[in-house]
Amino acid sequence: MTVAHPREKRINGDSGTILKIAKNSFFGLGGNVVTVLLRLAISIIIVRSFGADIYGTYILSMTILEVTRMMALIGMENSVVKFVAEFKALDDIPRLKGFIYSSMGISFIFSILLSLSLFLFSSLIVEKVFPIGGNVVMIKIMAASIPVSVVGRLCLSSLQGMKHVKYKIFVFKILIPTARLAMVIVTIHAGYLMAGIAWSYVLSEVAGLIYSIYVLVKNMPEIIQKTYTVFEVRKLVSFSTPMLFSGLFNTIIGKADVLLLAHYLPASMVGIYGLAQRLTPFIAFPLDSFNRIFAPIIADLFARRKNIELGIQFKMVTKWILTASLPIFCLLTYFSKEILAIMGPNFIFGSQAMIILCVSQLANSATGSVGYMLVMTGRPKANLWNSGIMCIINIILNILLIPSFGIVGAAFATAFAVIAVQLLRLGEVWYFLKMHPYRNDIWKPVLSCLVSFLVIHSSDLIFVDINEIARIMMFSIVFLASYTGLLFLFKLSYEDRVTLYAIKKKLLHQKR
Repeated sequence: MTVAHPREKRINGDSGTILKIAKNSFFGLGGNVVTVLLRLAISIIIVRSFGADIYGTYILSMTILEVTRMMALIGMENSVVKFVAEFKALDDIPRLKGFIYSSMGISFIFSILLSLSLFLFSSLIVEKVFPIGGNVVMIKIMAASIPVSVVGRLCLSSLQGMKHVKYKIFVFKILIPTARLAMVIVTIHAGYLMAGIAWSYVLSEVAGLIYSIYVLVKNMPEIIQKTYTVFEVRKLVSFSTPMLFSGLFNTIIGKADVLLLAHYLPASMVGIYGLAQRLTPFIAFPLDSFNRIFAPIIADLFARRKNIELGIQFKMVTKWILTASLPIFCLLTYFSKEILAIMGPNFIFGSQAMIILCVSQLANSATGSVGYMLVMTGRPKANLWNSGIMCIINIILNILLIPSFGIVGAAFATAFAVIAVQLLRLGEVWYFLKMHPYRNDIWKPVLSCLVSFLVIHSSDLIFVDINEIARIMMFSIVFLASYTGLLFLFKLSYEDRVTLYAIKKKLLHQKR
């Protein structure tokens, strides 16, 4: 008979949720690293091949597509996660199937209409709204990806609700970016230029859809079986409608800067800003990874009235998110000029904007999963009001600041909106749920980060005559070593030890 290790027995007996969050989030974090590196590789290829102007056009086209896709989803993505998680916990397969079918059918119809509208009116949009030139071909071709992308996302959201998050991570973080990078290289080499970049976007989404349908049927064969199904379209639409506007407002908060920059400034400035903006998601890696795992757990625990456990998990997850985000924030802000200079000397002008955007991402991470706490506990309207107010403020600030301050003004407007909406959500989570995301030991990663920052700054004053790339690598290693050492010096909590144990066990299992 095999006897479990005492530590493993304690973890498996008392902390199943902790172990699940730790294992799956570690996988998600790795996926996030891969996807941003792949997207950066695509950006480097486009910038090196065509320059900042064409890259700016690419960024604008992507932004228009993302806003249109959010409209086509009409709030169904998070709704599916919530209801699938609830009905799965209750073992109510007929309603689970009904919600998946309804969400896909409604969203697909909207996506077709919006895709055709974007295709037909793209020339008018470029001529009247974004007169930077040259992007009509990209938008027309990329519009074909909207229905494909919408159905694929709802397939993966259904799996996320069943707590099969690894498929969503794999498709979004690895499969689609890898396929896109490969196709961009091939099409540019073949001489297709902007049309090639656009078709790379469409075909990579098709690859993601095919795989998403396959894994959904594999994990839920009932979805294609002719069994009893309960449709509650009114309930789905009622919940999703505020989610539509909330998601759209959030998207505009994140994209208004690019859209208004394209209206006021030349494409090259949009490209410089777009590259700086593409680096900041590194800070939000941990938040994104944990949110994907934690969202269905919130719905599950709340549905079973386990509010005390939910509050404990909320605090624990926030601490982990902040612990992982702080070192990324420090390194990106400290080496912002050096990192941007890799793309070319003109991109250094994006350094200030990049630092401001990094601050907003840190604030986003520091408040944890407050948005999902509101949505998954049945309060989407609160999220809607938050996002609507901040969307209006963001647009007004961008209009006022961009003409005078350019990309720095755009970054400030976006940062202000993000920070303000997160603080609003933080207050509402306390008001509605009487929960906050901060443990007593939250000071440990903050102090560790401050001390480590002082260490590399002092070292930088001594080692002045070294290569920039070597400098970035050397001081990054010093910072991470100092940060990790201080965290251990301040002593890890039980949950921290569980996390490290889960990661260690997963890595050892993979090696075998």
